[in-house]
Amino acid sequence: MAIVGVITVSAQKTVSPNKPYSTLISTPGYVTINELTAGIGLGDIVVPYSKSFVGFTTIHAYQIDKNFVIGAGTGASFYNGGTLIPLFLDFRYRFYISTITPYLFGDGGFLFSLSDFNNESRIFVNPGMGVRYTISEKIGITCGIGYWLQSGGSSYRDSFINFKLGATFKPKY
Repeated sequence: MAIVGVITVSAQKTVSPNKPYSTLISTPGYVTINELTAGIGLGDIVVPYSKSFVGFTTIHAYQIDKNFVIGAGTGASFYNGGTLIPLFLDFRYRFYISTITPYLFGDGGFLFSLSDFNNESRIFVNPGMGVRYTISEKIGITCGIGYWLQSGGSSYRDSFINFKLGATFKPKY
């Protein structure tokens, strides 16, 4: 008796219409990152601008290659003592590029008070890490956690654990 096997070979790539893209567009170019932010104060939290904050930021950046993104951002942060406007630089390094991409970030810049520029404006740094989930080749969702350290104003130094939730948009050129 003979056993006959049939092997099908196809040169066509199987496409699943509901399968998400594995990465955002990796070519150099413009990127925008919009995030909601929140921070919980550490240490002495009784002075103004030290207990907590919530806010939003928008970062307009340039993707240098598939791993590095550098940009400038602004937004608004609402503290227990008032509102501060951040103006900062943002650096991101992404590794293991896939549908779920981990990244490191570093933000730093100035926080400007609209009501009392001389006494409440300050500088800040915010290193941290996060993950980006790719929805399509143009859109990703980001989630991150970091350590926010600010100095100046009426208090010497305040620190926070901060959280970020946002969206990344990379137009196709």
